[in-house]
Amino acid sequence: MDILINGKKVKTRKGEHVLEVARREGFEIPSLCHHAALPPDGACRLCLVEVEGPEGKNKVTTACTLEVAQGLSVRLDTPEVAANRKVVLEMLLARVSDSPTLLKLADKYGLLEMRLVPQGEKCVLCGLCARVCTELVGAKALTMEGRGTETYFQPPFGEPAKDCVGCGSCAFVCPVTCIEYKKTDRTIEIWGRTFERLACTECGEPLDLTPEHRDLIRRRTDLLTPAEMQLCGGCERRTTMKTMQRVVEGQQTLETARR
Repeated sequence: MDILINGKKVKTRKGEHVLEVARREGFEIPSLCHHAALPPDGACRLCLVEVEGPEGKNKVTTACTLEVAQGLSVRLDTPEVAANRKVVLEMLLARVSDSPTLLKLADKYGLLEMRLVPQGEKCVLCGLCARVCTELVGAKALTMEGRGTETYFQPPFGEPAKDCVGCGSCAFVCPVTCIEYKKTDRTIEIWGRTFERLACTECGEPLDLTPEHRDLIRRRTDLLTPAEMQLCGGCERRTTMKTMQRVVEGQQTLETARR
């Protein structure tokens, strides 16, 4: 089906949302809480667009939650969108005033002065950390506690995360890098816990994999063997090439290679 973005006709597929379509077509829309591997949430409210309605009755909404429909027409940089986005940015900056990511966005989208008092917080409450931990990793180590501006994403009761597996996914997706994550050659430290780093079984290179994360993966899928999980990128590629060479030379079949 076709939609219009800033007057340009764009091909889309059923079930897609305007944010992903616009970015695919080269349009720039800011967002903090969106991740391609997760369902849209609309928590940060930055990805605003204006939907053109009948008789000029337009509405501003979030592009990440706006599903495409035949004949849909949206504008990305209208005065209404710009004004609403500045308000959202000001609220986010008041909460986390020293974030390089937010300061860069404020400069880019014309937020020249702050009227709100800085709150001195570190988290913008996008919820990506808890969603990735629950929906992708499957650890469910983080929860949402509190309500409104008093919401926090952290391990239950603020104690060291007993269900954390040390994968670091929450820290990697955090748009304002507020989650403390420390890594040495031997350990990973996060959420008040220290995890051992496993080593590549071929070359001994430390992996970004802990025994807890390995065991969680094994409980969730049987597609990877422990041996396959404990290879670094280089050794994994070499092992794959050797296996494919044996298949080509007739020394091994694809069926046995998959086991």
